[in-house]
Parts: sequence; C-alpha cells; structure tokens
Amino acid sequence: MNLPVGVAIAREIPLDFRRETGGAIAVATKRVSEDGDGCGVRRRRASLRMVDRQLAKGNFKLALSLVKQLQRLPPPAGLRGFAAARQVPRRVLSVEELDLSVTEKSALQSLHDSILDSIKISLQSSPLDEISATCKDNDLNLEDDIIQHKQVVQHEAGHFLIGYMLGVLPKTYKFSIMEDVKQDEVVDASVKFVGFEFLRELEDEQPSKKTLHDVKPSHRANKRKLSSTVLSKFLCVIVGGLVAEHLIYGYSKGHHGDVEKLGMVLKWLQFTEDEADALIRWSVLNTLVILHHHSEARLALVEAMTRGRSIGNCIDVIETTLNYQDV
Repeated sequence: MNLPVGVAIAREIPLDFRRETGGAIAVATKRVSEDGDGCGVRRRRASLRMVDRQLAKGNFKLALSLVKQLQRLPPPAGLRGFAAARQVPRRVLSVEELDLSVTEKSALQSLHDSILDSIKISLQSSPLDEISATCKDNDLNLEDDIIQHKQVVQHEAGHFLIGYMLGVLPKTYKFSIMEDVKQDEVVDASVKFVGFEFLRELEDEQPSKKTLHDVKPSHRANKRKLSSTVLSKFLCVIVGGLVAEHLIYGYSKGHHGDVEKLGMVLKWLQFTEDEADALIRWSVLNTLVILHHHSEARLALVEAMTRGRSIGNCIDVIETTLNYQDV
C-alpha cells in the first residue's frame, strides 16, 4: 500500500520521538508537496530545530534518525546534502587520474602533495617536536591573532562539512574565543560526531609507543571492529580540517592532534605501511576534491560557526549554499 510521504516517514521514527514532537514531523512532511519553496525552507528549519533539541538532550540516535528521515523528503524541505558527496573512487590515488581541467589538476596536485608531506612529517615527529614547532609558530604570529582565529574556524568547518556530506552527523563543536587567542592561551577546538564511538575504545587501549607500522601483517583482529565504510568516513573527516586550511592558507597549523589520531587508528587496525599509505592518499584526495567543489558552502559554514550557530542552523546554511551539481 502506498502511503503519503509524511505518514510513511512518521511511522519509521521511534514512537517515543513521535510522541515528543507531537506528530509535527508527519504534519510538516505531509504538506511538502503542496507548498512553495518558501514554505519548504521554513519546514526544513523547523525540523532542524527538532534535531537541535535532541542533540542538546544527548539523544544522538534520535537526532540522526530524524536527519535520515529528512533525507527522503523532496527539496527544499528535505536534506539533499547529507551523505550526498560525490566521492573519488577508492582505486584512484592521484590527481592525475581525475577527470578535471588542466588548471584544476595543477592547483590540486600541488595541494595534495603539500598535505601529504605535512601528514608524513607529523607522523614521523615526536610529540615534543610538535609542541616545540607549535610554540615557535605562536611566537611568530602573536600580532596576527585575527588570522589565527579564522584559521581555527576554517579548520573546524572542514571537519564539519566533510562529516555532514559523508553522512556523519556533527553533534557539537567548539573553539576558543578570540580573547583566548589574543592572550596566547591554548587553542581548544573540536567537532564531535555521532558514529565515531570506536574512538573511546581506542583511547582506552592506549597503543604502545611503536612506530606507526611496527606490526605483524598477520595480526588483523582489530579490523573486525570497524567496517571499511566507517573507516573511510573517519579518515576523510579527520583530515578535513588540515585540508580546509591548506585550501585557504597553503599550510596547516592545527593538524598535529588530528594526524596523531589518524596514526593511532591505523596502528590500532594494524595496516601495513603500503596499506596505510594508500588509505591516507585516497582520503586526502577525496576530501580535497569535495571541499574544493563546495567552497561556497564551506565559507558560509565558517561564518555560521564564527557566530556560534547551532548544529541545525549550520546544516541549514550548508543546504542553502551547497553546489548541488557536485552531489
């Protein structure tokens, strides 16, 4: 039996969630096809406010469930950008293999090489070396506080946008206020996502201080703990920040923690050096292409995050400015 769109979606939402929202989802979705664009946008924003309420209560699974239901609605009431990124095939590891113009290839090749070099150097550095390098950078940029703060926001927006477009729902974000940056305080910035709970297990295990690839290829027990899909999403999200910085500034200052986590995950999953290298090359290339093609949405998201907008509001900004020819 064919059901109206709103009724079908409402039935799939958990009962306790439907009770809490008072059937608002069903009412909103039932009228989507009857409304113009203006009404559709208002209904999308109303639904995203529901997402915000669930995130604020810590009901992350319910928030994700609602977002997935909104995926099924026609635009503009629905979410067209969630999990909609056009991705680079896993077999493609270089810019030369992409179907792009000569100009685009030239620009992206330079960035791809630079990002891979940054990751390689960071993986080979000791934590003490990284702290020392960071301190030197801060000393050189004390009079450039505004740029430094903007760079932090660009970094976090890169994580946010890549996560959203790959179907990983951001649940919270934060970064230091401008006053902390002016006083040379430690910059505290992050975006957290629904679906990366395996990181808690990884942190609890605290891998030994071996080099990244000092493992036996036959030891694959941990690979069963993480699907290839989740791993691919994680790798792209974790490099999203440094890729965003490179696109704007040509370098990254806030990538050490991300690269350390990247290395920990690859070590935990016990990939060989060649396997890890291929995964890193693909994830950087995939992330670079996505952020390059959606620069307008990324810059609009930076503005929204700078103003401290809610997750739902940030999602609405993405949906409004996304380049739908590349999804």
